[in-house]
Amino acid sequence: MYCSHCGYKLKNEKIYKTIERDQKNANNIKYLAKLFLSSLSRKLKIDIYLLKEQGLSKNEFNSKVALLKKENDKIKLEANEKLRANDLNYFKNKLNYNDERKVTTLDSFACPRCGSVIKHNLEENGIKALARAAHSEIHRGRNNISSGMCGLMIGIILACIGFMFLALSFKATNGGQLDPQCVEFYVFIALVLFGFILIVYAFINLFRGKSKIKHYEELLREINNGAFHQ
Repeated sequence: MYCSHCGYKLKNEKIYKTIERDQKNANNIKYLAKLFLSSLSRKLKIDIYLLKEQGLSKNEFNSKVALLKKENDKIKLEANEKLRANDLNYFKNKLNYNDERKVTTLDSFACPRCGSVIKHNLEENGIKALARAAHSEIHRGRNNISSGMCGLMIGIILACIGFMFLALSFKATNGGQLDPQCVEFYVFIALVLFGFILIVYAFINLFRGKSKIKHYEELLREINNGAFHQ
């Protein structure tokens, strides 16, 4: 199942784990409250990210973010009051909770990323929303690739500078031998280590970006081919 709000794909194994975990905690109000509050935080982050992609002016963006945060704080305050009142049904309703949930149960799963309800059967508006979410994910994938390329270049530059400091660690006063106690050698270690971390981070981002673009381009092809129409 895909979230039509943010494009997140909920895999079958996660669905089974979610059902098993939720069944164990079906009447644990603290568990449900924590689940709901964390979904609120994730939803706020994704809403702010979606606002950034709209190309709003700075004042308009800040104004809308302030409204989102105000609404989020209002819901959190209400949720905390319900938690103190031990109102279990409130959280079950908010999470669209069903004590007899099955893998095929519709409208049962909250998106782990944004907190929206994930549906099996999508109507036309839901399909269009899913297509928009897929385009957003492709954009995020491109951002991952850009970030990865920047990290890769910076990491390589730092590593090259580090090896220059390694060359400076061979002191004439030490008979041209490596002096592992000198400042240059410590700078070499620091730069190469930091450069290596950046290079690893860059390759991870490149891989994530490529796989995300490939995955959501396939999703768009499925949407165009009518795979999600009833």
